[in-house]
Amino acid sequence: MVRNSSNSKSGVVRISISLPSDLLASFERVSKKAGFTDRSKAIQTAMRAFISENEWLSGNESGKGAGLIELLYDPHTRNIEKALTLIQHNYNHIVTASTHMHLDDDNCLEAILVRGDARSIKRLVKELVEKKGIKSIKVNFVKVI
Repeated sequence: MVRNSSNSKSGVVRISISLPSDLLASFERVSKKAGFTDRSKAIQTAMRAFISENEWLSGNESGKGAGLIELLYDPHTRNIEKALTLIQHNYNHIVTASTHMHLDDDNCLEAILVRGDARSIKRLVKELVEKKGIKSIKVNFVKVI
């Protein structure tokens, strides 16, 4: 059920939802530990995160955003560091920073911060995924809502 709020200037609407009691109890506990004192603010934050994550995953490629691309790769793969650097330079309009971490003899982690058009970020991710030596890739993308 959706009802118009008396505060129509801000565009806020009041809704009513049904939840299992254990889900609500968990949400209340976690949101309080996270520092939320207002249930509405906690739900708004959760909804924004849900929208941001699922629009990215569902293929909606429009809009601006920012994110972190985490790459786990084999440093022994021929020219992998050079290839990763070249790709990042080719996308310097969206790559804002990167850092490298040696995990052990056979694994390195590259963290790449990006900001810009979602389509460009997806193209960058596609190029990175296709490189030999990449063991895993994780993308955390936040759409600016």
